[in-house]
Amino acid sequence: MQNRTDLALESFEAEGKTALDGVIVREENGVTTVDVVNENGAAAIGKPVGRYITLEVNSFVNDTDIFDGRLEDFSAILRPLLPEESGSILIAGLGNTNITADALGPKTGEYILSTRHIINDLKRTFDAENIASVACVATGVLGDTGIETAEIIRGVASQIEPSCVIVVDALAASSAERLGTTVQFSDSGISPGSGVGNHRHEISRSTLGVPVISVGIPTVVSVAAINRAIGSGAYVTPREIDRIIQQGAKLIGMGINVALQPHLSARDIYALVG
Repeated sequence: MQNRTDLALESFEAEGKTALDGVIVREENGVTTVDVVNENGAAAIGKPVGRYITLEVNSFVNDTDIFDGRLEDFSAILRPLLPEESGSILIAGLGNTNITADALGPKTGEYILSTRHIINDLKRTFDAENIASVACVATGVLGDTGIETAEIIRGVASQIEPSCVIVVDALAASSAERLGTTVQFSDSGISPGSGVGNHRHEISRSTLGVPVISVGIPTVVSVAAINRAIGSGAYVTPREIDRIIQQGAKLIGMGINVALQPHLSARDIYALVG
């Protein structure tokens, strides 16, 4: 059984880290970039054409302070993925709040500074004209809403007309060492549930008409990856998953804020959302 993973880096590593036609890999200071540049590369690692950036972080299990430089590292990766002319930004938290390992997206929404409804007040309060207009939505899951996540995002996007959509979702890994220690960014969009074999409708530029950036943290690993003698399709999560989700959501939410609101200090933003 081939282990499923949402991480492009793991998909590349599964091919023995050999040179692959259509795949370019670069690594520097704990950041690995996998560029899938054509359909040959996409077929080779099973990921759509696009850029996938993996940031290695200290385990969220022992995480206590986000003001240690990681927010700047996070925002430095996210900013170049954003369109040059950014109007309003829509952030969508994907996942199920009733399942801890799948709650990263909605939990991240708790740390997002949504400004669309109060943008003029913020400009006056902080004496800053360059406040980005940000809206945030938690999509829920199909089993509860009866609506595909992609349909919800498409409906909201049609009303507020964002220049970019950022989706946040929990990911699956094929290595237990990457649970809660890795953040993946991608400009290729996302197919929710693909890492665990539960493919839903794609959320991407081709389906929404605007750039889609995905951000996620691996929270589950297949049983087969841990014990290859067991050919099970089941997935497991670490016992510290509550801590990983809480601290991971804080880093992603605040990292997005810092990237989108460079004219506000990280501590001012945290005072507004934390």
